Amino acid sequence: MNRDSYLNFLEKFNISNEDFIEYGLKDIIFVPKDKVKNEWEVLKKKVYSNHEVYIRGMGRDAASTKYMFEIHKSLFSNSNIKKDPSNNTHPTKILENLTGFSKRKSKNTNLISNYQVSHIFGHTKNALMFMAPWNIVYIPKLFDPFSGHESKGELTQIFSTKLKEITYEKFKVQIDDYNSIVNNSKFISSLNSSIENLKSNNSEVSDKLLNSIKDEFSEIKI
Repeated sequence: MNRDSYLNFLEKFNISNEDFIEYGLKDIIFVPKDKVKNEWEVLKKKVYSNHEVYIRGMGRDAASTKYMFEIHKSLFSNSNIKKDPSNNTHPTKILENLTGFSKRKSKNTNLISNYQVSHIFGHTKNALMFMAPWNIVYIPKLFDPFSGHESKGELTQIFSTKLKEITYEKFKVQIDDYNSIVNNSKFISSLNSSIENLKSNNSEVSDKLLNSIKDEFSEIKI
């Protein structure tokens, strides 16, 4: 017998699974489409023009982040990749600037409470994804576990899948553009060569870590 605390909660208060999921999806705050289009072009230009951009730290105590710096330098000729100071500082700034909502008081934004910054498709150690305006949203804290790895079960699977489908429908052009970059044969060849060089020059790097690095630059599948 499988006991699911989320399902028990909904049953107790007579809330259907469908209503619960629908409410959560409607309460998510996305960046407007027109601003996503512009910001995505700005981000790509920064990544490919050696401008300062950020990624989330990799590994315990971010000890493996240095390897991601090497990979980015090889892939994009960018030596100005930085680790985000809090692992969410710059995505949060993007959401504040582009949505007009903030979790802190400000003259230029509307205050929101009990929302969490979330990356829908992950890949947060990849500079094209960590700050991609189509990959980050404000999600109600009540629903944040359903979009990541914190919970398991039927509701998590349904909510996570629907969120990705909705996001892809909204931002298909930008997501397809990203996929065209990472699926390009030259990019794949460069990535494989970069990983091989990393392995040759750093004997301490495990195959598990190398696979994780490669996965950060994989395509988005719905």
